[in-house]
Amino acid sequence: MRSTWTKIDPAHNCFRFYAISLASDLFNAYVLSCEWGRIGSKKFKRKVEVFSSFEEAMTQVKRIEALRVKHRYQAE
Repeated sequence: MRSTWTKIDPAHNCFRFYAISLASDLFNAYVLSCEWGRIGSKKFKRKVEVFSSFEEAMTQVKRIEALRVKHRYQAE
């Protein structure tokens, strides 16, 4: 699963992206990876979290997506 969010506000020089990806690994764990930064930049930040169950991982995904909406990001 991959979810991409953007926030574009030229009046405030704001061109940001946030990407969330969720995948299972070989050990039955779920890996949540978040990347964010400025659109067009070669540098970005990444955070990786590992969850033992799909429900835990989806709870975190929903929490992150709610935070993106609160900060006025738009889903792509």
